[in-house]
Amino acid sequence: MASPFGTPFGTPLGPLLHHSEPIDPTLWEWLSAKIDHVLGLSPGVMVLILGTLIVLFPIVVMVVALRRRRGLR
Repeated sequence: MASPFGTPFGTPLGPLLHHSEPIDPTLWEWLSAKIDHVLGLSPGVMVLILGTLIVLFPIVVMVVALRRRRGLR
C-alpha cells in the first residue's frame, strides 16, 4: 500500500531534517549547564574522576580474581 508520499512503507522522498552534529547543540548546552550546576565540578575535574574510574575498574577486577583464584587452591 502506498503512503501519501507515493512511496511504499512511508519512506520519505527527501532527506530527513537533521543537523550535522551527533547531538543537538542546544540540548547539549542545557544538559552540560545542568550537570555543572548540580555537581558543582569543573569539566576538568569530571574528566579526571571518570578517567580514574575507567583505569581503576579493570585493576580492581584483576585483584579480586587473583585473590579468589589463590583461595581455591
